[in-house]
Amino acid sequence: MNILIVKTSSLGDIVHTFPTIGLIKTLFPNSSIDWVVEKPSLDLVKAHPDIDQVIAIDTKCWRKKWISRSAAKEMGNFKRQLQKKKYDVVFDLQGNVKSGLITWFAKSPDKVGFARGRVSEWPNLLATNRRYLPPKGGNIRDEYLHLVHSYFRDFRPYTYSGTVLKLTDLEKSQLKTIENRVKESKKMPIMVCSGSNWKNKQLSDEGLQSFLKLLEDRYDCQFIFVWGTEKEKIYADSLARQFKTSIVLDKLLLPVLQHVMQQVKLVIAMDSLALHLAATTQTATFSIFGASLATKYKPMGKNHIAFQGNCPYGEVFNARCPKLRHCNTGACIRFLSGQAIFDEVKHILP
Repeated sequence: MNILIVKTSSLGDIVHTFPTIGLIKTLFPNSSIDWVVEKPSLDLVKAHPDIDQVIAIDTKCWRKKWISRSAAKEMGNFKRQLQKKKYDVVFDLQGNVKSGLITWFAKSPDKVGFARGRVSEWPNLLATNRRYLPPKGGNIRDEYLHLVHSYFRDFRPYTYSGTVLKLTDLEKSQLKTIENRVKESKKMPIMVCSGSNWKNKQLSDEGLQSFLKLLEDRYDCQFIFVWGTEKEKIYADSLARQFKTSIVLDKLLLPVLQHVMQQVKLVIAMDSLALHLAATTQTATFSIFGASLATKYKPMGKNHIAFQGNCPYGEVFNARCPKLRHCNTGACIRFLSGQAIFDEVKHILP
């Protein structure tokens, strides 16, 4: 069976769909799965062991030069590559106009997507002919799984067991160096991923430092700080100086970071790519949510605990707070105390 996945959004959203790939392979072990992604996500999806072919697009570049011959040529090349293979089914896991256009051009008798009420942009409905509406209030990963369960009419329980991303020889060597460095300390390793794309998804400096100090005093642990931007690196360095045994890793490619995550006792993260990547491993996670809903985005399973900050202004939302980007205080997460967070993390640590 030839299957095409259309999911071209952010890296975090890409990782949310990994359980769906696992379900397809459970139902059809010999299936061939291709994936259309934006160019920045190419390397991550190529590292997935169950993906046979990755078809990359670069719509950001196309939009900048959309009237040029080069853009027209690139779009034509993409269309030809997409239509080289006929698929038994296409799963549009995005539900907007862009993914709808890709789904429209793909060759397949069955094009599966979200129904009205869940689709993010209604023109997407024109590209699909099998539409399903996930139950309200579920985890985002369950919504993607629902499309596969519904299309194949197979609702047997499924438990995602993780994904081990492929490493190049150079990445394996880099991982070995990091593992040896971590093992130098006999203390319990805890990875700290303090960053997020939005300030209102991050703890305050005081709240995070207080929380980590309580952890260090209670568990005599070693903190491993990771970062994604130069600003996050500066912050990680400043945090590391405050703790007896801590490591700030160099910037890592995502497959390497995932393998390092598998070597630690716990990953602490905000609602971020790092959290969702950790959810693809067997390592426990503790996440802190504020302007996004934990029940919607937290990793699934008993091994994962989330702390949900409350909005003091009475905002109620089903996924993300409408004021996420412009709330002046971010009080739901930035006013949290280290003690309040520590009281929750004790449920997952010995």
